[in-house]
Amino acid sequence: MYPLHPFTVHFPIALLLANGLLTFLYLRRGDQALETSAYHCLVLGWLSALPAVVTGAIDAVRRLTGPDVPRDNLLLAWVNAHAAVGIVLIIVYGYALQHRRRHPQILADPQKRRGYLRLLLLGVVLVILDGWLGGYLVYTLRLGVGR
Repeated sequence: MYPLHPFTVHFPIALLLANGLLTFLYLRRGDQALETSAYHCLVLGWLSALPAVVTGAIDAVRRLTGPDVPRDNLLLAWVNAHAAVGIVLIIVYGYALQHRRRHPQILADPQKRRGYLRLLLLGVVLVILDGWLGGYLVYTLRLGVGR
């Protein structure tokens, strides 16, 4: 069976990074449409990240378990790191989404805005790190390529 995970990662990556960019642009320009778009990207990005994590877990179990699969501890460590960052990413963006939904004007309040922006910045770093880890698994360690 063909891996499902590669099909599900592009939307959350793009949407969550777009959320950070649109939030930054809103803070610079003050255009409410940018803030609304950033919020929608956050919601859709977080929702689309859930299937990405689930399909990643399914594909990892299919590729790394079984009686005929040789045990590679280094590969397993990289897969676990990728999975852990993905789960933390879901938690961080879920927390940011919860803050944003409870305080719709969070970007107008300087005190609350700082914490929210820190969450978004941490989320962007996690998206980039997790994307890099996924690319390293495929392009360097050849996970899912000809195995």
